[in-house]
Amino acid sequence: MAPVKVEFHKGEGRRYRALVHRPDGCVVAFDGGAYNRVGGPAAELPHDIAHLVVEEELGLRSGVWGVLAAGGMFRHATVVAGRRAPQATRRGKEVIARAGDRPMQAEMLTRAVCDLCAADGDLDPTALRSAVGERWWSDGVTRLSLERTRQRLRDAAEQWAELFPSEVLATSWRLPPP
Repeated sequence: MAPVKVEFHKGEGRRYRALVHRPDGCVVAFDGGAYNRVGGPAAELPHDIAHLVVEEELGLRSGVWGVLAAGGMFRHATVVAGRRAPQATRRGKEVIARAGDRPMQAEMLTRAVCDLCAADGDLDPTALRSAVGERWWSDGVTRLSLERTRQRLRDAAEQWAELFPSEVLATSWRLPPP
């Protein structure tokens, strides 16, 4: 699968909008306003950008972004462009059903990884495993993946901080569908 284009549009104040240009031709939007602390000079980053980085670096293909890219829809997401294919709703529900609790795993790991990065301490996978517990653990978490994740989170936070309202941070979701 080709990378899925994702745009984060900076709004006024702390608001932002994400646009996902899915392979099915639809553009899915959702609005956000939550941020995660990630440390570094810019210190914080929109939660949905943090999710994308953490999910990619840890190989969480069935997290929030994998589900969206594969055609799943969450309550806060809406199709804003393109035509949904017949049976798209049914297929989207199947994608979410197959993902099970993995979007929640991605949520738990995103928060824990961001907290670890913000603390600027040792990126010890063992400590992270203790923090999230066995249920939410992923074997994709290694010291190297955590180092890459911290660097990408901080780089993205700096890029975001430099944007003016109405400017866009463009990226892509590169993992294959779940």
